[in-house]
Amino acid sequence: MQTLNDTELVAEIVNAIDNNEFILHYQPQFNLTTSTFDSVEALIRWQHPRRGLLMPVDFINFVENDNLIVKIGEWVLKTACTQIKAWQNKGFTPIRVAVNVSGQQFKQETFVDFVINTLHKINLDPSYLELELSENIIINDDDELIIQMIYQLNNMGILIALDDFGTGHSSVNHLKKIPVNRIKIDKKYIKNIHNNRNDAAIVKSLIILAERLNLQILAEGVETFMQLQSLLSQQCKEIQGYYFSKPLPAEEVEKLLKQTRVGC
Repeated sequence: MQTLNDTELVAEIVNAIDNNEFILHYQPQFNLTTSTFDSVEALIRWQHPRRGLLMPVDFINFVENDNLIVKIGEWVLKTACTQIKAWQNKGFTPIRVAVNVSGQQFKQETFVDFVINTLHKINLDPSYLELELSENIIINDDDELIIQMIYQLNNMGILIALDDFGTGHSSVNHLKKIPVNRIKIDKKYIKNIHNNRNDAAIVKSLIILAERLNLQILAEGVETFMQLQSLLSQQCKEIQGYYFSKPLPAEEVEKLLKQTRVGC
């Protein structure tokens, strides 16, 4: 595979946006109580004309501190919401889409207006959108503007999730500062949950914390039956991972939705 320097890669990313080379895959998030999935996470891929299908790890880090990440983030949110609405229009059981939001997006004073206008143009109810925030978005108590923006979005009916929960230095403190509907347990705690007492204890404590705070909780990176069994024994109700499904193109998700179609 050809190796590009940072400047060349950023230039290619600009062209990729203009040439519609980015695509979304959607990873189902399964509800163990109902044995169905009622949400998906939108994950970006780059269909590079010469290098093939690239994962986010291959390019996102190069634009995280650049306004390009804002353009990419806006494209992801708009595309994901459009897809959810398209599935609704086809008569499928409505599902929610989770979209990752970068710190750079929250630095845009127009971000809330962009989300509102996007939902309005697509005619998508806000309850079908979930915004996943990394813990590094909010660290300091003086991030008042970002906190207000999150409250605005949540008050609209948009769900707020904390991604990779438990990896930051102030995880629990975030729950006091911003409105959170859902926390996602980082996959590093799930990997050895079935044979590591410490990881099992951490996961159990997070599940108990979520229950007491009336929050939804989802385990990421579930890949084996033993991991699933451990989570079931700890009353974890939602999971995401390759054990049930890898991230899928929209047409593959549609095949799953046809199994629970409500008709039109």
